[in-house]
Amino acid sequence: MPVLPGNNNRLDQAFVVTLDGVRIEILEDKTQSMPIRNEHVYLSLPEAEIPKAQAWYAKTFGGKMGTRNNAPVVDLPGVQLRFAAANARQAPTRGRVLDHIGFDVRDHAAFVRKIEAEGIKLDEPVRKSSTGSTLTCITDPWGTRIEIIQRAPLGPPVQ
Repeated sequence: MPVLPGNNNRLDQAFVVTLDGVRIEILEDKTQSMPIRNEHVYLSLPEAEIPKAQAWYAKTFGGKMGTRNNAPVVDLPGVQLRFAAANARQAPTRGRVLDHIGFDVRDHAAFVRKIEAEGIKLDEPVRKSSTGSTLTCITDPWGTRIEIIQRAPLGPPVQ
């Protein structure tokens, strides 16, 4: 895949665009202690939907609403959700090159009870993975599929 230069000739930034059109930003942070980390995710929505999406993500995942460079964001532990205006409603993510995003939760059962009480429907029943993790998926009101997972403790595989 071709690597595209950063904005304004930044040497600490580059972009890769997949054959399916997913744009991936690569940023260098010389203070970063781990080899790779997730810094942010952009969600593109019609402009009128952005305040609703910002509020939904903050409420659903306990994030803090704010702005970055005068644009709306939701800060969550480990990632910042950024919202960008799109000319039209975007296609749902399920089954596309970027199928879903995922969030780890500490208490899966409690989190599922919370979101169901808020009227959020599960896409599938809660299940255990082959590694013993508990997971399910939901879809936000704008079509982004979201995996909710409580990882099993590290150790021998669950039989």
